[in-house]
Amino acid sequence: MSILFEPKAIGNLVLKNRFIKSSTAESMAGSNGEVTPPMLEFYEAIARGGAACIFLGHAFVHPQGRAHSRMTGIHEDSLIPGLRDLGEVIHRHECYVFAQLNHGGSRVQEGYAEPMGPSAVPHPLTGTLARELTSSEIWEIIESFARAAVRARKAGLDGVLIHGGHGYLVSLFTSPLTNRRPDEWGKGTQGRSRFLEEIYRSIRKAVGPDYPVAVKLGVKDDAEGGLSVEDGASVAAILAKVGVDAIEVSGGIPTKEAGAGRRDILSREKEAYFLPYAKAVRPKVGGLPLSLVGGLRSPKLMEEIVTAGWTDFVSLARPFISEPDLVSKIRGGRWDPVSCTSCDRCRAGFAREGLRCRRDEEPPT
Repeated sequence: MSILFEPKAIGNLVLKNRFIKSSTAESMAGSNGEVTPPMLEFYEAIARGGAACIFLGHAFVHPQGRAHSRMTGIHEDSLIPGLRDLGEVIHRHECYVFAQLNHGGSRVQEGYAEPMGPSAVPHPLTGTLARELTSSEIWEIIESFARAAVRARKAGLDGVLIHGGHGYLVSLFTSPLTNRRPDEWGKGTQGRSRFLEEIYRSIRKAVGPDYPVAVKLGVKDDAEGGLSVEDGASVAAILAKVGVDAIEVSGGIPTKEAGAGRRDILSREKEAYFLPYAKAVRPKVGGLPLSLVGGLRSPKLMEEIVTAGWTDFVSLARPFISEPDLVSKIRGGRWDPVSCTSCDRCRAGFAREGLRCRRDEEPPT
């Protein structure tokens, strides 16, 4: 049997295989961020198709942390019943589910939240100028992550994943490009990591010692002058020391140029573009469970990476949008690359229609 189908634990959860559905902003929520029937259908299909765990699309933990329209919310108790329904349809298929907790920071669409960040600098991707957060506001946001984690637990979800990448608020704090604070929330890797560390500590205190808490970590920024791989690996070491249950290795602040270069994955050479980050992180965190996201398409390459020990799990996002049953297909003997090539059409109309594969449709005009 392939190592991809051997069980492996995250905290007290034993996942049945090494396949995780990585978070994708599904843009299917209601006007207040509530779960909708299309979300239930979308995620149940992936669970039914054999994934061991699903990291849900990012959910805003604070009313001022909403990044875009139709983003899932976890900022108030009224949303718990819908999240419970979502967990129940996923659990029918022996699949675990984590809520991904996020705050948009200054990576927010106009009209949904005030752009804010650790320092008053433009966002490297969007150019949006952030308002610098006060210390009291920082603590308020930290507590909002903890309250959101409690809601996830009350809803029966199996764990939470703190979003620490992609240029959202946590990522803005860890980056020297966007965090220029001279106080205890800045000044060196340790200071810039404090926001993320305090979020973890606050969540752990709120949910207790046995509830799994993981981090999606942007190990390196694409933007020039941003977080380096070496400093990103040091952040991972801090997380391992404080006790997180797992890290999903991903990218930090993106740029349009880097994003374009990660599309159209038509060869093995273009796959696993974040693997160098995992190789930098692994020696810093020992046996802490890692999952690698980023352009994984060939099951054989996935198997090689897990066998080598660079990661324990493979996180796939777009491939599950294209083929929700791909894990069952691989288990059944299909070892050709998955059909998704990261053409990125799945996101073309997602603000209006939600996330779905549009590979065989005409390109948007």
